[in-house]
Parts: sequence; C-alpha cells; structure tokens
Amino acid sequence: MARVLKTGLAFLLLATCAASAAEDAYVAEIQKSRQESDAFMRSDRSPLRLVGRFQVAEGVATLGSDPASTILFPERAPRQIGRLTRRGREFRFEVSAGVPVTINGKPMNGAADVHVAKSPEPSDRVGVGDFLFAIRPVGEDFYLLLQDSKSTLLREFKGSTWFPVDTAYRVEAQFSPYEQKETTTVPFTSGDSQTFTAGGDVIFQLAGQTMRLKTFETSGGLFVMFRDQTSGKETYGGGRFLEAPTPQGGKTTLDFNKAYNPYCAFNPYAVCPVPPRENRLPVRIAAGETYQGHP
Repeated sequence: MARVLKTGLAFLLLATCAASAAEDAYVAEIQKSRQESDAFMRSDRSPLRLVGRFQVAEGVATLGSDPASTILFPERAPRQIGRLTRRGREFRFEVSAGVPVTINGKPMNGAADVHVAKSPEPSDRVGVGDFLFAIRPVGEDFYLLLQDSKSTLLREFKGSTWFPVDTAYRVEAQFSPYEQKETTTVPFTSGDSQTFTAGGDVIFQLAGQTMRLKTFETSGGLFVMFRDQTSGKETYGGGRFLEAPTPQGGKTTLDFNKAYNPYCAFNPYAVCPVPPRENRLPVRIAAGETYQGHP
C-alpha cells in the first residue's frame, strides 16, 4: 500500500511539474511575441512612420513641399518631387529633374508605372530622402500613404503596454459555420468601407458566460475584431483585434492574451476596420494590449 501511495504521489508531482513547465513555456512565448511587436513598432516598417494620407483623384497630381503642390509633403522634402497621374486603377509617376528618387530601393529616372495592390500584397514604394510613399486602394478610392523615417510619433514612442499573461483568457471555441459564406461590408475609421468574407462564428465560454463572435476569413486563419467592457477605459476605444487558427474538427483557440490594438490607436493617419456591433462582449477582457491614450 505504501509503495502504491508513493508511486501515486510521484506521478502527481511529475504531472504538476509538467503542467508548470508548460505554463512557463506559454508565458515565455507570449512575452517573446510582445517584444517582437514592440520591435516592429520601432522598425523601418513601423506604422508610426506614417505622416500623411492623401486621396488620389483622377488626373494629374503634383508632389512636393511647395505649398502649391496637390499633395503637400513636409518642408524637409524637395519643393517639386514629381507628377503622379491616375487613370482609373493605373498609376504613373514622373520624377522632377534633378531630384534623386528610388522605386523599391532602386534609382529611378524619368517616368515609371507604379504598381498598386491591396494589403498584404506590396505596392511599389517610391522614396525621396527621408520620405517614402506607396498607394493603396480603400474601397473604390485610392490613397497615397506618406512615411517619414524621422517621424515624431516614431521618435516619441515609449513602447506598448499589456495586461499580465493569464491562461484563463486562452479558451477553446466551437466554430459555427454559416450555411453560406457572407460577403460583409465593413466600415473603416476613414468613412470608407471594404468587403470581408465571413464564414462563421466562434462560440466559447468565458467568465461563466457563453459568448459568440463573428469571424472573418484570412489566408492564415480567422480574424476577429471585438470590443469589451475595457474598451475606451483600459483598452483602445475602437476595439482590439485577434487572430485564431483555422478550425480543425470544428474547433479553434481564442487567445485573448494576444489581442492587440489596431494601428489607428497609435497614428491618426492610419485607417482601421471597425468591429461589428454583434462583437461587443458583455465582460471585461483583462488580457492583451492596453491603451494609455484616453483623456
């Protein structure tokens, strides 16, 4: 009997140690992803570099720091950078004489067509000095997005803040597919909209309640936009985003420790989708990224 008891205690100790090691590894994984997120915000791809967002109309637009320019760059930029011509969904850029310009990192002379694509596919990137611009479609409109490597927002960024990691906010969810996939028009903070494909909802238990969130399809799995009872107080008022793995056997995992702010939480020139009304959770999700910018 004593031997059986000792064996049972040994197995229990081993199980406890294994569970503790797994939790430590999970916390380390989350901390690593947060460090990577912070490093990205400081990198040459940071959304904090965005200093201008200009709608591109049909016809010819002039670019530069000259006040008469159609698209006005900051004073540090050359006065006349060039001419951007839009014909429907096609764009062509002509460089002003004597202005050193690159396109996708290579020197550019004269004029060239500019490839424009919807994210995450890359658009051509045109550089001049500290500045870089690309054109992106939003709905039926097109916008020139201007970046500055010496952006004030980038220089003054103090780092993201997060709730402590809590495994209670990593939950298994049942995926409930729609009979037919929905093409949903999602509003953006700019007033424009884009279409997303919604294939179903995720249903899960949290804080003793059964909850449901509408999901949207991406190439890597499911995309979730949500608000909760921390929104506008401890977290960004416009909601937070979350990715979840493609459902397997009708199930997926929602890890709210990985919930993050949209870029418009950091930069007024960024444009973000707005969470659907049905994705307002009635509980406080004290997990993921927080926000310090509320009055």
